[in-house]
Amino acid sequence: MDIPQLVIEMYEKLCNNISNQRYDFSIYICVNNAEHEEDNSDNNVIYDISDMYENTDQNQDNNNHENNEQNNSNEHYETTDDTLQTVQTRTITYHLISQSYDNALNSVVILDTQSKLIKIDQINIDIDFPWKLHAIVSCKHPKRTFSNLNGEGEISTFDLVDNTSAINLIAFNLDSYIMSNKLIEGQSYEFDGLSIRSVDDLYKKLPHEFQLMVNKTTTVREITMSFNYELTYNFINLNQIETLPINSIIDVEVTVLRDYGITAGNTNGNSWVRREIHVAQDGVHIKLTLWNEQAKTIPKSIIQKTLKIKNIKVDFFNGSRTLVTLANTRIAII
Repeated sequence: MDIPQLVIEMYEKLCNNISNQRYDFSIYICVNNAEHEEDNSDNNVIYDISDMYENTDQNQDNNNHENNEQNNSNEHYETTDDTLQTVQTRTITYHLISQSYDNALNSVVILDTQSKLIKIDQINIDIDFPWKLHAIVSCKHPKRTFSNLNGEGEISTFDLVDNTSAINLIAFNLDSYIMSNKLIEGQSYEFDGLSIRSVDDLYKKLPHEFQLMVNKTTTVREITMSFNYELTYNFINLNQIETLPINSIIDVEVTVLRDYGITAGNTNGNSWVRREIHVAQDGVHIKLTLWNEQAKTIPKSIIQKTLKIKNIKVDFFNGSRTLVTLANTRIAII
């Protein structure tokens, strides 16, 4: 089958541009072989010209032979082969796909850069492709301020959940202001362009090993998810507490033996409310501290009540392990 004239003209232009330089490349051209419309098997053609001009003398002989044959059929071949003799191109591949000539010059190869949808339990620092996340904001933590060598700032923290796990999202300064005004607790969102970072156990608010962080490339849009978030528990027995690392985030089901009441105070300009209770399970006793909202919202009469607690931290105080609530701790009285 003859090479279409459009391909010949484009190749001659290419040869004039690259002159005596050597390149390895692939050209993808979309054309419609109008000269063979009646033969469907010839509509889609692939021409391969490989390893050309490795040996100058051999290539010269081959090109002369081709020129002699093509002179009998088409004068354009002679022009093309003469041009090919002056070009040191290692590999040129024509992929001719059936399309109209009008679209040939506009055909381009487009890389797929669309973000891949992943689940929370798949998040790790080894991800090497663009990704996005669909999740529900299950908790908005109180905004905090901080001070360091670079000055003062603020940080917002959110709990994101899907049907596989939960993870913290954090935002600093301007991002903190934007996200705290944009994200609504209980609403579903698509997050794209987030950063992933490891987190010290001391600052963990969820069991997940990593945190997500908002950056200048992050985009967020509200969506509707078929997943309906329901609180689930992964209970740890109190007799396992001594073997767990400090700062572990766990779920427990305990019975209240004693309530020491509420204490309020102020530290470094931040007011706080604390309530200490004594709880037990299967003969194991431990001190549990309720902070701020949990301390105030739990009814006063909880002696001998059973508490189902989600997201409580294992702490260490005065030589023994204790349990302390976090902003995202959920407590149910049964």
